[in-house]
Amino acid sequence: MTCCDRHQSGAKFYGVIFMKIQRAWQIGLVLFCVSLPVGLRAQPLQKIVEEAKKEGKLLYYTVLSLPESQALIKGFQQKYPFIQPELFRLGAEKMRTKILTEARAGRHLFDVTSMAVVETGMLHLQRVLGAYKASARDAIPAGLKDDEGYWTAIYVRQFVLAYDTRQVSAKDAPKDWWDLLDPKRKGNIGMDEQETEWYAALVEYWGAEKAKKFMRGLAAQNPVLHRGHTLIASLLVAGEFPLAIAYASRIEEMKAKGAPVDWVDTMDPIVVSPSVISLAARAPHPNAARLFIEYVLSREGQTLLQENFRVMARSDIAPAVRKTDLKRLRAFFVNPKIADRYADFQRDYNEIFRR
Repeated sequence: MTCCDRHQSGAKFYGVIFMKIQRAWQIGLVLFCVSLPVGLRAQPLQKIVEEAKKEGKLLYYTVLSLPESQALIKGFQQKYPFIQPELFRLGAEKMRTKILTEARAGRHLFDVTSMAVVETGMLHLQRVLGAYKASARDAIPAGLKDDEGYWTAIYVRQFVLAYDTRQVSAKDAPKDWWDLLDPKRKGNIGMDEQETEWYAALVEYWGAEKAKKFMRGLAAQNPVLHRGHTLIASLLVAGEFPLAIAYASRIEEMKAKGAPVDWVDTMDPIVVSPSVISLAARAPHPNAARLFIEYVLSREGQTLLQENFRVMARSDIAPAVRKTDLKRLRAFFVNPKIADRYADFQRDYNEIFRR
């Protein structure tokens, strides 16, 4: 064997050894990452419970209605009496502003937050949320949880066209969004004054040109604008207008109480926005926070919310009302990446409605 041959043979030998070492290092790195407790895989629940006992407190920032958020807090406290939970509730925009203002001031107060997925996306862009893949996420379908664990859906909100059955019959109710542009509907439509999320979803579904054409036509109908979907639904019941863009769950809740309202299930699309729960990046009580997230996503926690006609995120909890079942609707899920361009969507929306 020549010197050159020996050199090539040695190079091949050490090359093989290096590749084996590199492969072993890669496998070890993967195993190490899999073993990390936060963000990649949930810790055993009992371990979380033990650590949460030492913390003893929890601060929950939410936009959920007061009865719903109080029900969750009460149920959690009964199950884990060694934790003293505290609830702070605001509207979505005010809550987002509060969280970001506190973060910029270096005040890390909250442990868990729940709000619409787009609002959550804007918080995530500012790095105020932490990743946590709760074990209860296994029952949440893909599309209702992000891959990295920064948010998981609790329930979904469905933007629907509702109507006062005293003024509009089921036969005469609009069957498609474009039917709202009929001249006879002018001045007869109630809607939230800031439906940017709905508009942004329509842009993604229809394309910008078609969505803007529809929204300009809707603005020309002089809709009656108020702040808050609960208020819109209440005014619909009161007969203030015959038609309204509302949440299906609220309309179903009112129907169950005898209100003369219903909603149209033939719209294409019915925009569906997940309301999600997230861990604070610098939670003062991180284990109590993880335990609360596990509880909210559990069957027990989700059942508490279902009592208010919510459509739950868990695949093993059927809707209280069959009509709201996502499988029978032309549902289009809000993309959390809307948050990246939310200011642009909001500017367009305000321009269209001259706000």
